[in-house]
Amino acid sequence: MRSGLAYLSDALKAAKMRCGQEARLPRWGLGRESSCALVMGALLAVAAWAQTPPPPPRQTPPTPAAPAGGQGAEGKIAIINTAAFRTGINELKAQLEVLNKEFEPKNKELADLQKQIEELNNKMQTQRLTVQATVLNQWVEQKAELEKSFKRRQEDYQAEFQKRGQQLTSPIYDRLGEFLSRYAEKNGIVLVVEAVAAQQAGLLVYATAATDITEDFMKEYNKLYPASASAAKQP
Repeated sequence: MRSGLAYLSDALKAAKMRCGQEARLPRWGLGRESSCALVMGALLAVAAWAQTPPPPPRQTPPTPAAPAGGQGAEGKIAIINTAAFRTGINELKAQLEVLNKEFEPKNKELADLQKQIEELNNKMQTQRLTVQATVLNQWVEQKAELEKSFKRRQEDYQAEFQKRGQQLTSPIYDRLGEFLSRYAEKNGIVLVVEAVAAQQAGLLVYATAATDITEDFMKEYNKLYPASASAAKQP
């Protein structure tokens, strides 16, 4: 029987796959709508990272001896939706807000740079027949430099974003994994299944509402680990 911590780790990986993308700062072309996409993408970078937090380290407890007669452990089976943690776990939500706030200046910097690229691109398209070739060539070179700068900063900020995000949330996911093990033992639960991942894999065909422990788990966790205490200890 695998530990609750191991199941949470797998659930987090499944949630990451469901999200369909890694957290990233914006990366767009030079169309007219790209400025809007930049701002939306910058905000989605935080949301995406929030949806795909680093899984807690897997712990492998000693394997208990099987009961006589070869029967498995007796107990409850439960399902949990780990995607709800990012808004339902108060200390996690608070730290993701901290992350969002810290990266607002960098997102604005990228947005401003993208705006410069778009304005130059529009000028090239509308005035290419009325300006001298030397001027047009200067604009082409200028745009290439701006695009190079945008890409370099985007990659740098992405690395910073991932690193800082792990600093803020990894301790929380460690606690979540440990708390799940204690919660399951206290409530006689021997198997925890990540609901959405199991459905998408075709492994969960039917489950009653009574098997879903998500809300109660988050409520009990929030009692033990208030968001204010976590924020006070942020690195």
